[in-house]
Amino acid sequence: MTKEEIIEKLIEQINNNMQIFLGILGLLVAVFAYFQWRLSQSQLNRLKEEIEKQIKIKYHLDKINKIEQIDNTLIQLVLTNLRSVTNRMLFDSESYTNVSLTDKAINIIGYLSVLKNQEIKSADFIKEIGNVFMMIDGWCNRSTKNSLGEPTKMYLYRIYVDLTRKENWQNVDGYNVAIENLKDTIRSLENFQYIDLDINDHS
Repeated sequence: MTKEEIIEKLIEQINNNMQIFLGILGLLVAVFAYFQWRLSQSQLNRLKEEIEKQIKIKYHLDKINKIEQIDNTLIQLVLTNLRSVTNRMLFDSESYTNVSLTDKAINIIGYLSVLKNQEIKSADFIKEIGNVFMMIDGWCNRSTKNSLGEPTKMYLYRIYVDLTRKENWQNVDGYNVAIENLKDTIRSLENFQYIDLDINDHS
């Protein structure tokens, strides 16, 4: 074998060895990168958990959750009481007096003030109040003795004004339709012609 052939053979062997070395090195780098990524993910997960824990402690999120539960319970309780008042008014229409109507109207106003700006899943309570206006109108038409006094008119008007102030009820599902139905109901009632149906549209 000539000197040139020996050198060429040596170079070829070195190239083969280098390819093997590079292959092993590439594999080692890949394995290292994988475990480094796993380590990074593990560290990120631990960091995320720690941050969530600190935020929960700092901003009292447990207490906030409890407050939300209390708020939801309060809303349901107020809606139940409001429904109780309106139902009683519907069934007791024979015994209406200006005093009793005023008292019930004040109760409704009080319940509405609690419900304002709350997230409510149904606008049924607005329909129930519309039914109350219908029953009161029927009571007025039943006898000449049955007429609304000025204080009663004022409080019933206040109920309408409160309900139609849209910025207070934008979290109520079905609000817009319910209010339009309420307006249609009151528009047809002889004894509530004194109510300005578009009062809150003027502002």
